[in-house]
Formats: sequence, structure tokens, C-alpha cells
Amino acid sequence: MAELREVTAILDTGKVEEEELQTALQAILFHQCLYEDWPHAPSYRLLARHMAQVQPILGAFGYRLTHYPVAHMLVLEAQNAVYGVHMARLRKDETVVLLILRLLYAEGISSLDDRGRVEITTDDIHDRLKTSGEEPPPMPRLLDILRLFHRKGIVRIGERDLVEQLVVLTIMPGVTRLVPDVYVEAVIQWLEQRELARIDEEAGEEESEPVQGGPVEDADGAPAADLLSHVADYRAGLGATDQPPVVAAANEDEGEDVQQREDDDDVPA
Repeated sequence: MAELREVTAILDTGKVEEEELQTALQAILFHQCLYEDWPHAPSYRLLARHMAQVQPILGAFGYRLTHYPVAHMLVLEAQNAVYGVHMARLRKDETVVLLILRLLYAEGISSLDDRGRVEITTDDIHDRLKTSGEEPPPMPRLLDILRLFHRKGIVRIGERDLVEQLVVLTIMPGVTRLVPDVYVEAVIQWLEQRELARIDEEAGEEESEPVQGGPVEDADGAPAADLLSHVADYRAGLGATDQPPVVAAANEDEGEDVQQREDDDDVPA
């Protein structure tokens, strides 16, 4: 089997132990994004050094591994349908925070550091939710959501400021690959369809009897109109930040590996 020959080629150099290779492959499968300095630098270095051998190994499982040298980043993306996609959907509040991170990254392009990272705080997420008319999640819940994306290499959680009651965050360039513009556009279209359905339903109720409540809400109490407001401004800039901005040439294909956890009223993957 060709993939086994690639494994042998790496190990035969005598510079890589079998356990090191196993750890590196497990790290990229677990995190999806690896950087030179985080979350596991040894795995990044090993995989980046042996890209020619590692890519066929991961390709055998339906994944594409891409190296962005300027950003010092490795990204794993699914080339085909992934098993378990319907069991790994995001909840609605997770989707909203994910979109906010993508939006804040796009807005922070002018302030990128030399590795394409944008520094924000939890206050920035809180304020963005507030201005859109939605009540932000409590801090413990927000941190739980951020830890999910921290594990995927999308955002790096930094120090907590006990005085200001905020947490410093770094949005990593991998967000442009795991949350591409085609995904954002799909969410926008889904929200628009739900909002139109809500308007039609209200119009039908008005013709038959007085409306007894407010707008039709999703299961967690967030109207589709409120969720749509998060990405209304973002839509105008679709396509501007779909590639890691510090990389001159990148793969054109879009990845949608940040999958969504199943729920009756979840947004579509």
C-alpha cells in the first residue's frame, strides 16, 4: 500500500520515531490547524518537514493538508463528505460566536501581526452582540464556546484580566479556511429564508386572528432576524478575506471542516 511506504520513508530517515509521527498525525486530526508556536509545535515542525510523505497518508482518509509557510500554519480540510457530520453540528449560540470571530477577523485585517493574527478581547464579542440587539451569553458559556474553537485552532485564549473582567483573545488565520465565505453565505441564506417564513406566518395570523405573541423564535429564543443582523455588514465584503491574508498564493478550494452539532433548530452545515 502506497501510504504505508510513505510512513516507512519517514521512519527510515532515522530522525523520526514512530511515536513522534503518530503524535503529529493525531495532533493535526484533533486540532485541524497547527501553528509553529501553538498548540503543538513539535507536530507542526515534523509535518511541515515531511509534507510530501504526510499528504498521501492523510489523503487516504479523505483529507487535504495544506501548508501556509508565511503564516507558519498547517490546515487540514475534508476533501469529501465526512462521517459524523450530522453528529457534530454547532448550537446556535456557537454559530453566532463563530460568525462574530470571522467578522472581527475581517475587520481587523489592517491590524494583523506579521503572522496574520488579530488580537481582540471577550468585550469585543460582547459589544458586537449587543449592537446587533441580542443578549450576549454569560461569560462562563462564552468561554465554553471559545474553548471549542480554541481546540480547532481558530482562536487562542489568552490571559484573563480580573480588573476589567475580560479575556484576551487572538483570532488565528485558520479561521479563513475553516469558516470560508461560502459557509457564511450559506448561513445568511438560511437565516433569510427563516425570516421570510416568519413574516409569511405572521401575515397569515393577522388575517385570521390577532397575533398573541412576538416574532416566531428559534428554540433558544433568538429570532432569525437577530441572527441575520450579525452578518448583514459582513456580506458586502464576501471574498475579501477567504485566504490567509499573509499568504500570497493559497489553495482556492473552500473547507468546511468546522462542523455543526445536531439540534432540531440548528443552522445547516
